[in-house]
Amino acid sequence: MGRHRPKRLMSASVLGTLGAIVLITALAVAATVYARRGTPTGTADGGCATDVRVVAAASFAPVIEYLKPALQAGDDCLDVTLDVVDGRAAPSRAAQLGADVWIPDDASWTAAAGRLQLAPKGTLGSGTVIATSPIFMVTDADTAGRVRTAGGSWLGLAGLVGDPAGVKLAVRDPAGSGEGLVAAGAIGEGVWVAQGMDASSLALSRALPHTRTVAGDKPALPTQSGEVGLVAEYALLGEAGLPAGMTYLTGADRSAVLRYAFLPTNAAMDNQAAVTRLLDALRGTRADEALAAAKLRRADTLPVAGAPVSPLPGLAAKPFDVLGAHHVDHVFATWYPADRRTSLLMVVDTSGSMASPAPGTNTPVIDLVRQGGRSLGTLLPDDARVGLWEFGAAHRVVLQPAPLTPDHRAAWTAAVDGLAARDTGTGLYDTILAAYTTARDSYVDGMPNQVFVFTDGRDETPVDAPQLATALAAARDPKRPVQLSIVSYGREKDRAALETVVKAVDGYVETPETVDEVGAVFIHVAAGGLHEHES
Repeated sequence: MGRHRPKRLMSASVLGTLGAIVLITALAVAATVYARRGTPTGTADGGCATDVRVVAAASFAPVIEYLKPALQAGDDCLDVTLDVVDGRAAPSRAAQLGADVWIPDDASWTAAAGRLQLAPKGTLGSGTVIATSPIFMVTDADTAGRVRTAGGSWLGLAGLVGDPAGVKLAVRDPAGSGEGLVAAGAIGEGVWVAQGMDASSLALSRALPHTRTVAGDKPALPTQSGEVGLVAEYALLGEAGLPAGMTYLTGADRSAVLRYAFLPTNAAMDNQAAVTRLLDALRGTRADEALAAAKLRRADTLPVAGAPVSPLPGLAAKPFDVLGAHHVDHVFATWYPADRRTSLLMVVDTSGSMASPAPGTNTPVIDLVRQGGRSLGTLLPDDARVGLWEFGAAHRVVLQPAPLTPDHRAAWTAAVDGLAARDTGTGLYDTILAAYTTARDSYVDGMPNQVFVFTDGRDETPVDAPQLATALAAARDPKRPVQLSIVSYGREKDRAALETVVKAVDGYVETPETVDEVGAVFIHVAAGGLHEHES
């Protein structure tokens, strides 16, 4: 019967004792958390009670290591937990670790932040450039002379790569380091600044077959005559010393420069005192010493005070701008076919005027489109999706969008080869709206969705540009975004009306005038699509 006896309640004194224990435990936990997030108090084992977790590029890690002893000293003692990760892997690693700060080897990596949530620009110094390192063209004397003859510029170098005399490039893997990303980007940027983004995309595409991509952390030094290695200053000034017999150029048009950026994450909002202390140290009285130890320059690209005089030439021109997201896309899509994964609906004008020869040639415009379409089928990866429409007075589905299996590639090539100009009118505006809504309704999640319209004529329907803009705005679905690009060959005077149309959906209009520009447009579409111009 004992097991059925009513249980006795705890006495008030026992409850009071337990309550006190719970309260003391809670206060101890709270004190520990508070110490982690800002209390400048040491711990019994000699460590700091405040810490900050940093993910940094390998070339910047020596700066952190140099400053660690000073950060750990004094009443405002701060421990820095450092993880060294470079390239595209860094943002995901920082997110996985819940890092307070990410310091990549160039500010352009913010375009590849992915799921890593960065603090808004300016918050806790987010976006502050804390170090730089220029990138040099490194080559033999004869090849350097050829680059100088071409202007000594990044534009001139881009023009020499792959020419009959065989100038070649060497760069580090762009996905693995800022050194590789910015070096490859400089080839495209030199062309972009002078000739525009389509020409830039074409230049990168032409350069890749003549470029040796260096994996790992070794500098991309030239290994043969006629090769130009693109190497950051910090690597050239490393322990091994400058390679013998090389000539070093910086670019007469612009300078290619790595910009190390201080990027707090959203997690840092709970650790503001520690993050601010770290940034202050990176800009403080010992910062020059730390940068010198890592062979890096100040944020303004000047050498640090007291550093030995560099044997390398000074910068000849102002730096390129930080690579924007679309510029980064160009590099990655050129180097890595998987980055060209897209769902593309190509819409081609086959009205009678497309049979006219391109200016200065005997080649009909429709032939240029067929050539460009074939190049798309070659450049896009297997898991890209492509479809084809043609239009005159009305549109016609030539090939339904589908993944580029061997059968669909063959069907794509046959469909493109079958495009022919016909004696019809041009129902441009109706076709644009129909293609946009079709792409929206067949939206493929997880990849860019594009509509690419090529025309050489003007609309011949009762619909006007403002009406089409209104209809597109109504059709837009933010959850199923479609990139609309219109190429109007030789119709610069129609650009204003078309820009009114595409503005409603943040689209883009291009008006190429030459055969080469038409070819570049198709390369650009494969390399991530046409976008609004970025400087």
